[in-house]
Amino acid sequence: MGKGILSLLFMLLMVSTFVVGVVWTIARAIFNISLSPDTKAWRSLLERLRSRLRSQTTTLIPWDREMPALLSLNRVAVKKPGWFDSISEGVLTTIYHEPVLSYVYRPSGKNTVVVARTSNREFILNKKAKEIEIWVNNAPFGTLANGALLAAGRDSRLMARLEFDPLESQFPVVFGNKTAATIINPAKTDSPNPRALSLLRDLSPDEENAMLALVCCTVIFPGG
Repeated sequence: MGKGILSLLFMLLMVSTFVVGVVWTIARAIFNISLSPDTKAWRSLLERLRSRLRSQTTTLIPWDREMPALLSLNRVAVKKPGWFDSISEGVLTTIYHEPVLSYVYRPSGKNTVVVARTSNREFILNKKAKEIEIWVNNAPFGTLANGALLAAGRDSRLMARLEFDPLESQFPVVFGNKTAATIINPAKTDSPNPRALSLLRDLSPDEENAMLALVCCTVIFPGG
């Protein structure tokens, strides 16, 4: 009698575990499908992430033409996700330890959404599968796929190329046919105060946006 009850309880436990797993898988799939830029779920998630950034943005120093060369890999105010909060956040500083770029991100299934801000612009990154969609100041900017940063729109022109190799200490960024800068690999630097970029020439405003977007893609994303 006792063994029969135990067997029944074990079967019920297995069935309930299976049902919960199926429900979770379906719910996650539905969320991933709904997480596209023209849906209510997308707008709701962006508003939640933006609200987390508002308190940090007021402390950022003004962004100017010198900032790309001064941006460091150092982070402050880092908060990792917990049991009841899946959002991570932090602030990148200059080499003089001044807060200059704040960010939050939330992974969900196959998507990871990042919102990052300087004092004068906002970047939104939506990582899915093997590509990252990018918006600047809420306008479509481009897509990063296989190291190629392609402009948004029908022409999909090549804006920049990121030569990413996790075994190298720096990732060259090519505009046109020449390297304009390198992004420092966070996993390969032992400097206590590493710069994020090494510029080889001045950047145009569009190139600066592209460069910052690539920095966000390589530095902020988990494992990036």
